[in-house]
Amino acid sequence: MKAVVYYGPYDIRTETRPIPQIQSPSDVIIKVKYSGLCGTDLHSYRGHIKGPVDTIIGHEFLGTISEVGKDVTKFKVGDDVLSTFTIQCGQCWYCKHGYSGQCDVTNTFGKVGLDGGQAEYVRVPYAENTLIKKPSSNDGVDDSIYVLMADIFITGYFGVKKIRDFFAQKSAEGVAIQQARDTTILQIGAGPVGLCGLRILKHFGFEKVVVVDGVDSRLQEATKLGAYKTVNYITNPDDLAKIITNDTNNIGFDAVLECVGAKSAQRTAYEAVRRNGFISSLGMGHDELPFNGLECYLKNINISFGRCHAWSLFAEALEIFEQLKSDFTDFIDYKASIDDSKSAFELFDKQKVKKVVFDLTL
Repeated sequence: MKAVVYYGPYDIRTETRPIPQIQSPSDVIIKVKYSGLCGTDLHSYRGHIKGPVDTIIGHEFLGTISEVGKDVTKFKVGDDVLSTFTIQCGQCWYCKHGYSGQCDVTNTFGKVGLDGGQAEYVRVPYAENTLIKKPSSNDGVDDSIYVLMADIFITGYFGVKKIRDFFAQKSAEGVAIQQARDTTILQIGAGPVGLCGLRILKHFGFEKVVVVDGVDSRLQEATKLGAYKTVNYITNPDDLAKIITNDTNNIGFDAVLECVGAKSAQRTAYEAVRRNGFISSLGMGHDELPFNGLECYLKNINISFGRCHAWSLFAEALEIFEQLKSDFTDFIDYKASIDDSKSAFELFDKQKVKKVVFDLTL
């Protein structure tokens, strides 16, 4: 089969590899139809983190089951399925309590020890706790849209849900401490995860969402998806401070959805959130935090980091995705053959395209 293999920073190659085989009774083999290129892939591509050398990459994919292990009863050959970006056992304490991202045996497709889905076939361990059948619909939306569900949509949902749940806490009188329509939110980052997060915020009734990014085309997409205001922090670096003064009475935002992970984004989140506010940080940070314990203590900051519990949230996120997916029909703006992996990565890295999907049906 053909597969995209990582060898080092900026060194991506399409190679011929053996078709994977069943290794465990809980495995299935999927013939991949569509596989996405995610912003997370760029961390190793750019050399920001150590990449999985000589490993097939990619953690966003869907396809048709071609082989099942003997313990698999929920699926059969020929089923069209979606996958989470992680594997999880479904049996450990974390899986049973809704924290599948911290499963005792979890791994991410395309990382060390687990080949990914930018290939014609992929082996899926713990299949009954990693896959879900693709919904049947006659809405005319191309199935490639479901690569968003593997990671970026559900990750956006994970971050937004934490904000929604925080402000939905009840007072002594049984009333939510703050209504969505009255909540001011700063969103840092309007890449694929950020745009999904923005649409989900709007779905939950959050009206005053200010989106910050440095790419005008992304901010234009944010406006189309319902952003209250947008700020290009590169060309208009003073605009955010003006919005805090004029739109929050200089108090700061009630919540921040941080979708970047860079120290500068995390520091902006800290400075922009009001006292006793909430920061939901989705960005994959690699550095020391740009604020210390005393700063958080004095400002009474509530902050949540971490990888999405994709399997635990998949069913509820998919239900919402089915309602919203038509808003993302132009989201995937570049479909590539798996043979064109090098150029696809280059275009995505240089932000010349929004979302790349490898079409394995070509």
